[in-house]
Amino acid sequence: MVWSVCIFAHNEERLLPQCLKALDAAAAGGEYVVHIMENGSSDQTASVARTFAAADPRINAHHLSLGDKSNAWNEYVHRVAGDAEMHVFIDGDVRPSANSFKALNEAFKAAPQSYAAAALPATGRSRKSWAARLFLNSYLSGNLYAVRGTAARLIRERNIRLPIGSVGEDGILSYLMLTDLKGGRDDSHKERIAVATDAFFEFDSLQINARDLQIYRRRLRRYSRRYFQTQILYAMLKEGGVGAMPEKIESIYTPQSLAGLRPRLDPVNYFVDREMLKRLRAEAASRAGAR
Repeated sequence: MVWSVCIFAHNEERLLPQCLKALDAAAAGGEYVVHIMENGSSDQTASVARTFAAADPRINAHHLSLGDKSNAWNEYVHRVAGDAEMHVFIDGDVRPSANSFKALNEAFKAAPQSYAAAALPATGRSRKSWAARLFLNSYLSGNLYAVRGTAARLIRERNIRLPIGSVGEDGILSYLMLTDLKGGRDDSHKERIAVATDAFFEFDSLQINARDLQIYRRRLRRYSRRYFQTQILYAMLKEGGVGAMPEKIESIYTPQSLAGLRPRLDPVNYFVDREMLKRLRAEAASRAGAR
């Protein structure tokens, strides 16, 4: 059966071509189709996607006006995906290493109870500690992972959708897999996530220049938002199960849910967390006042 590859692309006109050109080597002879989920780009990413789609019948370009990865994930799984033996999810700013798709598929064969398979980082200054965390926690990295076709069908049948606006779909999906797609407090189902030890992804590390420093600042803010999101959202899911998943992530931020949260105390995150918490509380107060 043909593999289905979902590429998330938001303002990736520069790096998306590298991702697409790496797919044949990653598939290592396996048949695949590609769905580029371009979402809310303000650069030429949509044009790049259409150009590649016009040149290769295996590639399909989809435009979503909302720049939101979780929404793009929902659109792919529930509207675009269809049936496939394996669904590969990859960010448009990374490159799958040679044989990585084949290795993900082999991981499913070796672990028949698994719903998802994780790839590992091949580049990056913290790649060893990053890979160790994925192994230890049986987690997925959003850069590159795969979902078994039968698991994708279960997600559709149960109408499981990620909250629009949520940060870190890989963490939410990992939690869902480890709870057997039920939510709740029992997250011991490590058999649901296999680690494909021969599947890798590559990316360009940030450099000391104006553009990359801006990327780094945005990344810290995104990680900060995810830190607070995780504390509130997971508490909700552990208490109410998967049925407690909100449609939009902004609904979880209330004056009450934010009241007990505090910034992390390490010097890298403290000031970013403080500003993010201030922003979240102001947004929550504004919504409460509007009601």
